[in-house]
Amino acid sequence: MATDKTLLGLDIGTSSIRAVIASVNRDGQLMIEAIAERASEGVKSGSIVNIEQTLKAINSVISDAELQSGTEVSSAILGIGGDHIEGISSNGAVGITSKDQEIKNDDIRKSIEIARARDIPQDSEILHTLVQDFQVDSRSGIKDPIDMLGHRLETRVLLVLGSSSICQNQRKCVQKAGIQVQRMVLQPLADSEVVLTNEEKEMGAIVINIGAGTTNMICYLQGSPVYVGGIGFGGDNVTGDIAYMLQLPRVAAESIKISDGSCHTPSVSPDEMIITPAVGGKPSFRFPRKELAKVIEPRMAEIFSLLQGELEKHDISGSFGAGIVLVGGGSLLSGATELAAEIFRLPARLGFPQAINGLDRQYIDPKYSTVLGLVKIEAKKYRDSGNHNISRGKDKAGFSSKMKGLFSKLF
Repeated sequence: MATDKTLLGLDIGTSSIRAVIASVNRDGQLMIEAIAERASEGVKSGSIVNIEQTLKAINSVISDAELQSGTEVSSAILGIGGDHIEGISSNGAVGITSKDQEIKNDDIRKSIEIARARDIPQDSEILHTLVQDFQVDSRSGIKDPIDMLGHRLETRVLLVLGSSSICQNQRKCVQKAGIQVQRMVLQPLADSEVVLTNEEKEMGAIVINIGAGTTNMICYLQGSPVYVGGIGFGGDNVTGDIAYMLQLPRVAAESIKISDGSCHTPSVSPDEMIITPAVGGKPSFRFPRKELAKVIEPRMAEIFSLLQGELEKHDISGSFGAGIVLVGGGSLLSGATELAAEIFRLPARLGFPQAINGLDRQYIDPKYSTVLGLVKIEAKKYRDSGNHNISRGKDKAGFSSKMKGLFSKLF
């Protein structure tokens, strides 16, 4: 494959492991070369609990992707999520010491380093330093302070933390497959890259990734991330409820959930009937689909209510004009957008990945948003940090690109 750079995005989920191989040219243009997917093993609630089992699944999915693309890969951008994810606000201030009082890259670098220097919980590591905005003297809400004049620069950031032990297990497992972890990227941050526009981030948006074992969330206000977090509930909890109530194996309960499940009872007609499969000598039987919805809805409502409670706990409020965007396999459950809209009292929609060169239409699906977002984020970093096609002059656009490059290299 004649390309400038080859990327591997790897999303290790509780139910599935997905891999994307993509190429990116010097202008940051992305081309999808291969997508592979395998059932996950050795993963519970988003964390690896059996490295050997997970390693086998990772080797399989990467081999499939390499075979499709005709390319061998040696490093990966790895998605990370789970209820161990936490966001902490921090800020760093520096005095402007240049003779002309003009803010430079070094001033931004120093202020961010100060913001990162705060104490973090034990067994945590910083995954991302997400710049929210800047304050120059008394002027706040500034997005790009380069070239501005002032005496004091303050940078507000959101530090995204993850459990060191969980992250180390993820890295170790991937490295045992012969792949170096280039970086770890928060799953909902990757989702946002392919399901939200910059305008929607400015309007305010909440992206919720409903996985099998965990549900993660990221919130944007005025273009900046203001909250990240996760809870240890997901689609598997719904499956468990169905299995318990109908006395069926989890495999059969999962099949019923996908084919006939709904989490919004008002949307289900009382006349609709479903037939359970005959399993283990137990005969099939008919029962109202609305009764199934009554089993599913409380669990999904609990998931959304817990997320809403996290926002209230962290005092996250504002105008979320772009509403709720649901991604992940659990988002495909019938009635999910309607239920989310009722609980959050905001418009809700499914998040379909934006078109990317080479992407087959079958993968424009909310469950592929994370793995596609991983390679898209890395393509932007490659474009920005490599200083390709960046002016060396002192025009504003050149400095803005350099600032993005600075952030990409450091954080």
